[in-house]
Amino acid sequence: MKYCVIGLGYFGYNLAISLSKAGAEVLVIDNHQDKIDDISNKVTTAICMDSTDKRTLASLGLDEMDAVIVAIGGDFEGSLLTTAHLQDLGIKKIYNRRTSKVHERILNLMDVHEILVPEADAAEQLKNRLMMPGLIESFKLSSDFGVYEIAAPKMFIGKTLIDTNLRSDYKLNLVTIKRKNTEKKIFKSKKAEKYIVIGVPKPDEIILDGDILVLFGQDKDIKDLLEE
Repeated sequence: MKYCVIGLGYFGYNLAISLSKAGAEVLVIDNHQDKIDDISNKVTTAICMDSTDKRTLASLGLDEMDAVIVAIGGDFEGSLLTTAHLQDLGIKKIYNRRTSKVHERILNLMDVHEILVPEADAAEQLKNRLMMPGLIESFKLSSDFGVYEIAAPKMFIGKTLIDTNLRSDYKLNLVTIKRKNTEKKIFKSKKAEKYIVIGVPKPDEIILDGDILVLFGQDKDIKDLLEE
């Protein structure tokens, strides 16, 4: 998988390193040579340039990336201009680090793929989601184990919990299922989109389309399941 991280502040640096360690091809861009020198041997490619230069951006083949993450910190104008250029270049998935409520409001108007809170934990969370498509959320309990939310795989839809063989085939335990609440509210015509938690699933619980499975296990086993 290929990703581009623009801006090597605390968040961008942590994200780039995490993605690289997870096996992704990572292109990083920053306009400070010292930051590029520091990370150049830890990622696939590191380029010192001004990301607001649309012509140079266009020459990098960013449309081949699985996603571009704009992690620019203090330069409010630079972040917005870079994002606008990326949209003009047809980049489909743009994640943007917000620096203020005003910045977030403008990014919402620009309709970027997702707005990120600049924390080291957020960088780790995003790395997991980028490297494991289908992962909704994760919470690490140790270096080896964690709790993961994933959209129910198509191969499990209509099957009972016992028929999925989650524990024997994938070494994963189902903690619970989050299911869309389709009950109509009295004063609203639209169906509620909030999820209900069904509690501890029984062996004969049938997995439905749209369910979110909350699983306990290891990164590698979650990744194997999602890849399958």
